[in-house]
Amino acid sequence: MFRKQHCRPAIKGDLNLRIVILGPDGAGKSSVIDGLMGRLNPAGRVVRMRHLKPRYVAQFRGQPATIVLDPHGKPPRGAASSLIKIWVWLFEEWYARIFQEKRETMLVCDRYFHDLLVDPMRYRFGAPLWTAELVGKLMPRPRLWVLLNAPASVLQSRKQEVLPEETARQCQAYVAFISKQREHVIVDASQPLEKVIADVEKAIRLAVTENGSSRG
Repeated sequence: MFRKQHCRPAIKGDLNLRIVILGPDGAGKSSVIDGLMGRLNPAGRVVRMRHLKPRYVAQFRGQPATIVLDPHGKPPRGAASSLIKIWVWLFEEWYARIFQEKRETMLVCDRYFHDLLVDPMRYRFGAPLWTAELVGKLMPRPRLWVLLNAPASVLQSRKQEVLPEETARQCQAYVAFISKQREHVIVDASQPLEKVIADVEKAIRLAVTENGSSRG
């Protein structure tokens, strides 16, 4: 299934495009993005991939990037620590957007801040969820949200990092979130990988074309 709704007109002068790819564990985000990297070169843009967030503070503190194997294995942090982390995240996003991301760049994001709203346990978020919703409204807005969606049974057959009922809950939560975004597409991730990549590529190229037309 391939569905696109309400793609907004771009702001004139908006030369940087953020494409966010979301989905539960097992949806194939990393595989799809790897497949896209060799195929996307729209309008002479530089195409970069990023996982989740900028890491300026983590790099300054010498913290290595880690792979999450047990996303719900640790307890939530305290409210104060959680709030500090999301405000730092907001600062890093805007710093990257204004000072680090080059003009005519397309940034393809494997997850984004709003993933926290769907699965706060993964991020050990211990503050009231409305605070994260507020910060989410202040984040740089992606040009296009892409949700890789599949039945929970299919996702569980690929990865069992969370319980089946949690996978089912996340599927519903992702659809509920993405449906509220004006510029979004939902792609059936149970299809063969090549078909999923082709559907996502089609949506991105359309978003880039509309962005260019609005600027012109």
